[in-house]
Amino acid sequence: MLYNKMQPLKTKTKPFTVKVKDEAQTTWLRPQLVAEVKFTEWTDRGEMRHPVYLGLRGDKKATDVMREVPT
Repeated sequence: MLYNKMQPLKTKTKPFTVKVKDEAQTTWLRPQLVAEVKFTEWTDRGEMRHPVYLGLRGDKKATDVMREVPT
């Protein structure tokens, strides 16, 4: 199901100016799906440590999602 939802979102346009790890094997998607993910913490490089995909969220728009910053 997830694979089928992602197929029409494929794009050759990379949304970042910096080089991305494993860039040659990366498939870029237009940001339209929202996934719920649990993880241990953010690394110093801004990556999730131990991420686990929990499923898609149909109740949120991708444009409404922002990284939460602890206060």
